[in-house]
Amino acid sequence: MKLCSLFCLVLGAALCAGTAHAQTYKWTDAQGRTHYSDIPPPPDVKKVTEKKLQPSVVEQGASYAEREAMKKAPVTVWLANECDSLCESALALLRARGIAYSEERITSEEQKAALSSRFKVKEARVPAIAAGADQLMGFSPDAWNRLLDRAGYPAKGTAKPRPPSAPPAADGPAATGKDETTDAEP
Repeated sequence: MKLCSLFCLVLGAALCAGTAHAQTYKWTDAQGRTHYSDIPPPPDVKKVTEKKLQPSVVEQGASYAEREAMKKAPVTVWLANECDSLCESALALLRARGIAYSEERITSEEQKAALSSRFKVKEARVPAIAAGADQLMGFSPDAWNRLLDRAGYPAKGTAKPRPPSAPPAADGPAATGKDETTDAEP
């Protein structure tokens, strides 16, 4: 019984202490001095201003390092309609790390030739990734993680995950091959 009473007393004191810090009082004493306190003023004080303070909330956005990486080494991923599980694994890695990226779908021979030219290879393969000037063709989780690390991306970024992408329709807006998506909050 005594232990229960002691527990209730400690709990009550903790609750009162928490609410006392949530209020600030301002009053002027008889000598004209202004006081600010989290303790209520003496009972003889006539004019009291009471403010209830809200706890401060800091919104978490991209870290400085992540913002710099996004600026200096934006990530672009190249995919194709025939790239099934390999492309999904590549996108899953980017989603898991919270990396902001733009996606380009290779849907024509011209786009495939442009990708081959960019990567300076005879035959383009997807998925492919570029982070600034650093680029890789094909998917290996270790290699992609090293590329993102070199570019300065944190192990866990702030880009909001998006649902897995579906192959674009031949006559839709993605027929251009570009799909700008998944951006982190700056």
